Amino acid sequence: MTSSRKPARKFRGFRWRAVLVLVMAVTVAACGSSNPLGGGEVSGDLKSIKVGSADFTESKIIAEIYAQALEANGFTVSRQFGIGSRETYIPAVQDHSIDLIPEYTGNLLQYFDAKSAATTPDAVLLALFKALPGDLSILTPAPAEDKDTLAVSEATAQRWNLKSIADLAQHSAEVKVGAPSEFQTRQTGLVGLKEKYGLDIPPANFVAISDGGGPATVQALTGGTVTAANIFSTSPAIEQSKLVVLEDPKNVFLAANVVPLVASQKMSSDLKTVLDAVSAKLTTEALIQMNTAVEGNQGIDPDEAAGKWIADNGFDKPVQK
Repeated sequence: MTSSRKPARKFRGFRWRAVLVLVMAVTVAACGSSNPLGGGEVSGDLKSIKVGSADFTESKIIAEIYAQALEANGFTVSRQFGIGSRETYIPAVQDHSIDLIPEYTGNLLQYFDAKSAATTPDAVLLALFKALPGDLSILTPAPAEDKDTLAVSEATAQRWNLKSIADLAQHSAEVKVGAPSEFQTRQTGLVGLKEKYGLDIPPANFVAISDGGGPATVQALTGGTVTAANIFSTSPAIEQSKLVVLEDPKNVFLAANVVPLVASQKMSSDLKTVLDAVSAKLTTEALIQMNTAVEGNQGIDPDEAAGKWIADNGFDKPVQK
């Protein structure tokens, strides 16, 4: 890991268990939704689990980790990976096409409550529990986090002596930002960056790039087309391209810890025991390493990367209760 990347966050101060206990008293109403996958039947066997993933590398890796850990603990697991966007896979959980999928706390909160002002890990978790419909449940979040960031090239960071978004704001007139189009109007985007840091980017200096912080965004940043870009925090490009992730002490970007999203009817103490144990050991650095292994030149498939993590962390054997 190069010095240009700030270290993965320690998990200090995240009082997940206290928050979990608190929100158990919160009653939320169930809401129905239409499932483009066609729906499924609810199996009465709580040891039979259908695991799904979204259509990007990291989601497939984490879903495979869940699947392999559950299999090692006597669950019968089927897989349906690469489902697509949240608008597709959340109805799939609700209509029982799948039972379990990896999610991210902040992103899931925005899906159910776009107006929430929560940004810190504990606040996001509490707000998420209040926003979730009754037919969906989450377990204990992992220390692993994959969140939005604002990144610059190493050359830009050195030229302007940048460490934080506040430092970049002093150069607003010279800054061009590359990000998905919705970043321009989101509170967790240019709106919040202007309000909290004074980073004022006029429309003419915003470059819409639709690959979600992927190769086109990285190329625009390293090639000088844009000065700063919206890159996800576990992107291998941060290290590979020597990008500098600017610190965000005012939390414009929501906490986005990895969390299992489960159909409430498939919840069980055995499922919670296994997945809570997995989550406790899943770190941001591990995500970066697995993403790099799959997306780099190593020729590793998501199931292989997941299998190595499973074996390295002892989840190829039953979890001790």
